[in-house]
Amino acid sequence: MSADILLERDMLYPTSNGIEFGSIHIQVYSPDQNARVPLVLESKSGHSPLKNIDTIVRIMQSDIFDRVFIDIKKNIDIYIKISEEQLKENGGHSYIKIHFTGNGIEYEGADR
Repeated sequence: MSADILLERDMLYPTSNGIEFGSIHIQVYSPDQNARVPLVLESKSGHSPLKNIDTIVRIMQSDIFDRVFIDIKKNIDIYIKISEEQLKENGGHSYIKIHFTGNGIEYEGADR
């Protein structure tokens, strides 16, 4: 993953509990050698970005990527940074990489 951060910001998103919201930190990096844009999400609240990924992707698409005509599902590699407690559950990988498929979303453990 490239070391150049192009955009860094925090974002709120709705959760299944209507009166609580989730908070994430977003880092968008410069395109990699495959012409894909790496993006790292890190939770700043007690809510799981993985459980709310559909909502988060929809908000990021409209708030960030529609402005520069980039389709998240086609051009972005999303990595969710996991907590220390989740490392064992994720096979020791420190990130979960999101894959968009024709049938939905798939996940895999990843390292940067």
